[in-house]
Amino acid sequence: MAEQDWLNGSTRDAQPYSGEAHSPQPGVRHELRPLSTGEILDRTFFLYRSNFWLYVGLASIAAGVNVLASIGRLSFIHFARIPATAPSAAMVGSLFTLVGSLLYLAVYSVTHAATVSAVSSIYLGQQTSMGKALDDVKGHWFRYCLIAVWQGWSAFWVFSLLVVPVFTFTAVTGLKNMSGLIAVLIFPAIGGAVYGVVAYIRNSLAVPAAVIENLTVPDAMRRSKQLAAGTKGRIFLLLLLLFALTMVASALQFPFALLLLRSRSAEHILAQVISLFIAFLTSALIGPVASIGLCLFYFDERIRKEAFDIEFLMDSSLRSPGTESGNTTAELA
Repeated sequence: MAEQDWLNGSTRDAQPYSGEAHSPQPGVRHELRPLSTGEILDRTFFLYRSNFWLYVGLASIAAGVNVLASIGRLSFIHFARIPATAPSAAMVGSLFTLVGSLLYLAVYSVTHAATVSAVSSIYLGQQTSMGKALDDVKGHWFRYCLIAVWQGWSAFWVFSLLVVPVFTFTAVTGLKNMSGLIAVLIFPAIGGAVYGVVAYIRNSLAVPAAVIENLTVPDAMRRSKQLAAGTKGRIFLLLLLLFALTMVASALQFPFALLLLRSRSAEHILAQVISLFIAFLTSALIGPVASIGLCLFYFDERIRKEAFDIEFLMDSSLRSPGTESGNTTAELA
């Protein structure tokens, strides 16, 4: 298994999979040069395959938190014997959902940053592991949480501003014509969604910038906008691929969703367990693809706009052989 150099067919810079997913050979790095969109996607999946357990292990932490929150909600409702149709069940469910979402946001922000740190180390020929990647980012965990909140809000606020007033208006006026309601909502909804995608793409490189360059939240957001200025379409293709993978995973959950609607008590619990297990696998397996791809886009834009490849080679030539495999990530700002 080797990554192909799309320009000259060489594989001299590839890292073959040796079974030690978290311990690449010191000093062996991937070729730093501008990459096409296809090459970035190819390299993304090569890095994913060759370091599978490292990336899935990091992503499974956040996925596990999400599943545990769902199990806590279901267990409380079951053992408290709250009828599913009771208002208290909805309140309990909302509370568990809120707490679980906040915990998931915090843990996902850290594991996403840790994955970026691991990708950076592997890409530049340095040793890493789950523990080292988490140690590298845990000191700034709140920074990465704020970046995640900023990214989500930038993608959602225009949609809310356009759609929520329309819902409020229909509720006040008592409009019951569904076709009229859809006609009123369709254009602001589409406009808000398009703006949300563009806004998210502009801010999507903030975590790699914050991790690799040690930037504050506002500086990381500005840096992301600067680097993403010429590559929005390419990042959109990565997000489109992730959306397709998520849809495939959702299709696997659909039969169990139908089973939940029609099953008796014992079958219902079994179907819920299977559904949560599939959700865990989906999050753990698909999540790293986004982190790896965005980190590669970050490096690619720095190479194109700032000659990062030359800067890195010059920096490497000035270091002694005994220190070349050290932690250069912190020196790349």
